[in-house]
Amino acid sequence: MSTHGGQLARTPETQAESTPTPEQRNPLTLAASIGKSGVTAAATVTTRVVGLGALGLGLGVVAFFIEKGTGLLAHPWEPWRYLVYVLLLAYAGGGAFGLGTAGMWRGIGRVAMNLVEQHKLTQHILERVFSRAALLAARADTPEILRKPLPIQAVRQTLRQAITDYSASDDIEGGARGLSRALLRRIKLWLCRRLEAQLIELIGEETRDTGLAELTLARLRERAEQELNERVLDALDGARNQQALLGVAIFAGVLALPPIVLALLR
Repeated sequence: MSTHGGQLARTPETQAESTPTPEQRNPLTLAASIGKSGVTAAATVTTRVVGLGALGLGLGVVAFFIEKGTGLLAHPWEPWRYLVYVLLLAYAGGGAFGLGTAGMWRGIGRVAMNLVEQHKLTQHILERVFSRAALLAARADTPEILRKPLPIQAVRQTLRQAITDYSASDDIEGGARGLSRALLRRIKLWLCRRLEAQLIELIGEETRDTGLAELTLARLRERAEQELNERVLDALDGARNQQALLGVAIFAGVLALPPIVLALLR
């Protein structure tokens, strides 16, 4: 993450010289690059789901025999000596589901971070959103609206509508199929929600810093392109870790609940 911080520390002039703007990038090349990533995304996620799911299944089996051997699953009811093996299926299934879910979210998070870091997906979405916002604000195809000060509330409403419109498009996932398409769409929707929240936050910061009641879309876009990539990467990393921990917690709950219940019944 330090690399991104170093990029943000550069002056706008240096950054403009070394980093191509969305307009300078070939949209067809970008679309092909994202489409190629979509093909590998399904393999990445599937590998992590299967790998961690198999690990969870094995750990569930091992945990069952450890708990049974130490007497944690013992109960004086005679039929229980046979019925206890039902828990073996529950432990194996819980391990496969819990760690498989953790693998899925880790995989999706890794794919999303690759798209943001390597393919500049955040900048691509920002370009599309601000282009739509300019059309919505001007009701005509003119770039002048980007430099025209608009009331803060109008800027918020315009951006929300532009993001809603863009979310319904197939701009990123259009060339993909099956699981690849579903993954790209999920990532795009997540990024749209995150960018909307961050843009609204930037509007608040800008108005507090300047004390103005109006703001240009061009100024907001400039700040967004400079700052939001790092914020999105941080949010992605936190979200994938949180979801992975939830899967591990499900597995731990499956292992802990039967011994506790049986201890209370004895």
